[in-house]
Amino acid sequence: MDKLIDSSFERLIQEDERLKAFNDTVPVGILVIEVESGRPVYSNQFFRELLGADGDQVLGQSWENFFVDAQERENLMVKFSVEDEVRNFELRLRRIDGEVMWGLASMSEIPVEEESLLLFAFVDITRLKSAEAAIQHLADHDQLTGLPARRLLQSRLDQAIVRADQTEAQIGVFFIDLDGFKNINDTFGHNIGDLVLKETANRLADSVQEEDMVARLGGDEFLIVAEDQGSQSAESIGKLVLQNVSRGIETTEGEVTISASIGIALYPDNGLTPEELIKAADNAMYGVKKTGKGAIAFA
Repeated sequence: MDKLIDSSFERLIQEDERLKAFNDTVPVGILVIEVESGRPVYSNQFFRELLGADGDQVLGQSWENFFVDAQERENLMVKFSVEDEVRNFELRLRRIDGEVMWGLASMSEIPVEEESLLLFAFVDITRLKSAEAAIQHLADHDQLTGLPARRLLQSRLDQAIVRADQTEAQIGVFFIDLDGFKNINDTFGHNIGDLVLKETANRLADSVQEEDMVARLGGDEFLIVAEDQGSQSAESIGKLVLQNVSRGIETTEGEVTISASIGIALYPDNGLTPEELIKAADNAMYGVKKTGKGAIAFA
């Protein structure tokens, strides 16, 4: 049991063996806070284990220190003040070692005579949140190359457009299709084809700034979003992409080479939405395909 603080609630817990056993074994972190001072006056064993703390570390400080984000705590308190109780409010707590935990918090008043106390209960859902994040990553990224896939691409392009509007900047959208990839797949097999796609993804990333985005649309089609780009700087990026992609790729079947056809659209000149920009860049790329491949064309 924690270092005792003289309160009716503490005495209630100690005097009722069944209640004491419940609070020490239930797999929910329980913290009791004195409303006036904001001090924790009681924590059960599970709450201390969640925080990796001993009794003095929990009871010896304001409960505000347990929260990762002060705004999350503020939102919790606002909801409590409006509804008089809170159930399953998602927020984060910080362990003593600095690790962050996600949990579902519930809060209510405790009807104890001569004391104004709040019951704060916390269920750890960190593993669930990690699993959700992993699933979301799989949904948003291409499994072969690890690049953003179409859904994440559209979201980030939306954000880039907002930033461009704020600064009156342009955005370069590059639609890239590999020339001769089908022949590599048919001749050497899908393992070599996959290797070529992964190496191409790396080379595209090396062709742009870290803050720019390279995405895979599917098959041998890629897209680059480069912010703050006019036609001259966009052309320079396109030429660097052509140069990097065309370098030989070493495989178990020997060296293979490919080239790329690139269509470039500029925001806001060639479209105002992600769909319009991608379509404009795609059309420009097909124009390159019809006239010889391995080159750049603007929308």
